[in-house]
Parts: sequence; C-alpha cells; structure tokens
Amino acid sequence: MDSSSVSQIIALVFLVAMSAVFSSSETAITSVSKIKVRQLDQKDNKNAHLLKKLHDNMQTTISTILIGNNIVNIAASSIATILFTNIFHQNGALISTVVMTVFVLIFGEVLPKTIAQYKNKSVALKFSRFIYFLTIVFKPIVKVLNILTRLVIKLFIGEDEDSSTLTEEELKTLVEVSEEEGVLKNQETEIMINALELKETLAVDIMTPRTSMASVDIEDAESDLKEIIKNITYSRIPVYEDSIDDIIGVLHIKELAHKIIEDDRDFKVRDILKPAFYAYEYIPVVDLFKQMRTKNISISIIIDEYGGTSGIVTMEDILEELVGEIDDEYDNEKEVTKLSDNEYLVDPEMRIDEVNERFDLDIQSDKFDSIGGFVIELLDRMPKSKDEVEFENLKFVVVNVDKRKITQLMIVFK
Repeated sequence: MDSSSVSQIIALVFLVAMSAVFSSSETAITSVSKIKVRQLDQKDNKNAHLLKKLHDNMQTTISTILIGNNIVNIAASSIATILFTNIFHQNGALISTVVMTVFVLIFGEVLPKTIAQYKNKSVALKFSRFIYFLTIVFKPIVKVLNILTRLVIKLFIGEDEDSSTLTEEELKTLVEVSEEEGVLKNQETEIMINALELKETLAVDIMTPRTSMASVDIEDAESDLKEIIKNITYSRIPVYEDSIDDIIGVLHIKELAHKIIEDDRDFKVRDILKPAFYAYEYIPVVDLFKQMRTKNISISIIIDEYGGTSGIVTMEDILEELVGEIDDEYDNEKEVTKLSDNEYLVDPEMRIDEVNERFDLDIQSDKFDSIGGFVIELLDRMPKSKDEVEFENLKFVVVNVDKRKITQLMIVFK
C-alpha cells in the first residue's frame, strides 16, 4: 500500500467522522427544547449562548448542517471511489458504493444520531461553537438556498401558514414538557393547564345550584339576628324576599355581627344589605372573574334565561378551578368517606368530574352535573331510600332521601 492510499484512508476516516459530527449536531440541536436552551443560556455559558443563537435561527442552522454534511459525504464517496478503483480496478466503483453506503449509514448517521438523542444537551453544547462558525462561513450559500427553497414552496404549496402563534394544545404540550424537564413543578403545571382550560368553562359549570346554596329570607333575618350568626358558616349570604328568585341583596355576616355587638336596636337588615351582582348562567368564567374583580365583589348571583335564580358563584369557586380545592375553617367534612375496600360514601352534590378524578372513572351525563343527579338519570324516576342501580362495574346505593332529594349516596365497586 503506497503513501497516497494511506492518505486517502486517513481522509476517509476524517470525513466520516465529520459526517458523524454534522449528523449528531443536527439531532442534538433540534431535540433540545427552547425552554432548556433558555435555561442553559441564563447560566452565562458561552456555548449555551451560541446554542440559543442557533435555535433562534433554526432554518439557517439546519441549512448549514445539511450543506456541511453533503460536502463531507460527497468528498468521502469520491475519495473512496478513487481508492477502491486503484485496488479493485473495474469493480472498484461498485465495491466503493456498497462499502461507503454501509459505513456512512452506520458510523455517519445511525450511531451518532442515536447517541445525540440520548445526550442531546451535552452534544449540542459541545458542537455549538463549531456549527455557529460554519453558519458565518456558509452564510452567502445558505441565503441563496433559503431563497430558492421559499420560491419552490410558494410555487408548489402556496404561501406559508403563519405558525408564529401557538395553539392552546401546543401551549399545553409546552407546559407538560416543561414539567418533565424540571422547569415547572407539578402544582405549577396544573395551575397553568387549568388556566388554559378556564376560558371554556361557564358559570353554570362551577356554580353552587339553588337547591344547595345558603340563603335567608329577609323576614327571618329581621326577626332573629342571633340565629343567623349562629347557623350561617359563610362570610356573605344572599337575602331574598318572598322567593329565592327575588334576591334583594347580599348580607355581610361580619357587618351584621358588629351591629349586634353595638346593640343597635334601631337598625334594619335591609339597611346593611349590599347590592346583589347578577350574571347569566352561560357567561364564561374568565369574563365573570374580570367583572367581579373590577367591581371588587366576591359573590355573584347566577340567573337563568327567565331571570330566576340558578345558583351562586363565589371568587373562591373560580380560584378553585385554577389551584384546586381551597379549604377553610367553615368547609364541610370530606365529600368521600371510605367504608371498605370497595364501598365509599359520597356527597350526592359532588360534581361528576370530581368523582371521575377521585376514582379514575369516565362517567358522562348530558343532563346532570352532580353524581346524585346522574343516579336519578339512571333510575329514571324520583329516588327512594335503599334504591340500587348499576352502571358498568359500579353499583349506586341511595342511602337516604329527604324531600325527593338524595342526601346520602354509596358507591360500590363490583
């Protein structure tokens, strides 16, 4: 073997190694998320700063890598053809093609890309300086190629779609990826996902229905103030006259307590009522939140299309959609009580989606929001104590009924 053949072999090894560098750089740079790149850049790492520049101009970066990779692969193929022709003469070109295809495929593509996929951060940082240097060297060629590429795309596909704005699903994916990479904690992820979904939530979805809301008749309020203080466990309560559909204001229990302490015998409850704020059932919760925050109120009376009272929504209800259940000293005991390994006592007013989340179920109802309402839907009649009804692998047992309303419900897993 003469000196020229040795030089050609050394050149081949070098070019295949460079092909591996370009292939691994492409995989590593494109697979590192923007969030991770920004996080690395904030640590004052010069290579990370260059990596961010490459990420910010991804089209130029990819074009540069492809140009470099094609140059070294073509050069390697040419040298291999000369080398194998000198050795095998007429069959040299064929042998060169077979050998170089296998060699470049394994050592220039598959192996480096596989390694880069597992070590994307370290590989991207390691080669960012070299690739950034090449973007400067190949800048004129890349510009021409990008112009030609856009012309071809415009000719055969049409105008590029505007992809600068993230969709809601893309934002959710971005948030979930951020959690996986340790940028966000689980609770932060949950809040952000809930915030994205909040715009689709309506007041009717989160309100406390009229059958469950606490309220007081103005006549009762005027006649027995101390009883109200004793029994009401809320800071604010709607006050109605004659019918719950005629709410005349909201009573602040703290203000009522002050009047009682002052022993002001002449005051009337009507005099300290705050104006009620009304909103329709199908107002988006986001809009309701803005209105309540602007008016500095914490409770809204939700009305139906006929003007009747459907329920109430508090600021706490809205915040719970974002951060989850907020417990205070007046909250009721747990809505779920475990009786045995397969038997649970649940609050019939517990929302179906909460039951699904609690027990990993997929109960759906177009008619009712609560699990008690769902049982009534299954029964298809007014409930009675000890009623039982089955649904998939569940059995619902009506433990107690009061005035046609389920007050205690048991779920049995079969």
